[in-house]
Amino acid sequence: PHFLPGAGATEIELAHQLQQFGATVPGLDQYAVLKFAEALEVVPKILAENSGHNHTDAITQLYSEHQLGKKNMGIDVESGSIVLDAAENNILDHAETKKWALRFTMDAVLTILQVDQIIMAKQAGGPKGPEGGARDAD
Repeated sequence: PHFLPGAGATEIELAHQLQQFGATVPGLDQYAVLKFAEALEVVPKILAENSGHNHTDAITQLYSEHQLGKKNMGIDVESGSIVLDAAENNILDHAETKKWALRFTMDAVLTILQVDQIIMAKQAGGPKGPEGGARDAD
């Protein structure tokens, strides 16, 4: 079995790489890529909040560490420090579980977008008004 660093380290690294990729994408696609990257921040954000850390400080510190190449840095939920090296502390997540979680997330997002496109493509419903205007002649 393959394992990935836990404690939100994998999610923040994916978000970091997506942000770098998003900077190269033009137009509205860039917005979608950057929003998806932002959505991945939810795991370390919740870990930080649940462990009593300020989530903004924690996310900022994680991005700073990952920018320096420390890809295993995640949220420390036990001691007073905000971040720790998840791999060194044996905080690991199963790679297959992460893969399927991302797949199911993408399936849900794509389904929502397809339904939204169908709704936007249909003409507004309701009965047609009478010819010549909406009011009676009376």
